[in-house]
Amino acid sequence: MLKDQNNQLSIYSILYNKIPENHTLKLINKAVDFSFVTKLLEASYNKYYGRPAKDPELMIRILVLQYLYNLSDERVIEEASLNLAYMWFLKINPDETLPNPSFQSLEYID
Repeated sequence: MLKDQNNQLSIYSILYNKIPENHTLKLINKAVDFSFVTKLLEASYNKYYGRPAKDPELMIRILVLQYLYNLSDERVIEEASLNLAYMWFLKINPDETLPNPSFQSLEYID
């Protein structure tokens, strides 16, 4: 899928256009450029060894959804696989897979 700051170019663009411009996730996306996360963490990942890392920007966007809608790790992945606005915010298409919900959240574990 080709990704652009303002538009996701895919066969799903018609569906994404149904999301209102004043939707909370569209407003957040306009206000915050999450690409800094990938640049900030780029030196932390080895491009040649080990399993490929999940996109840091995607993981931060998932955490934003989790916080905004008070969702558990499992629930945010389930909702993101069904909710068109969530998919748009995560910059994924309905046919793409999401991370396993076992990823570590930012909550502190005692």
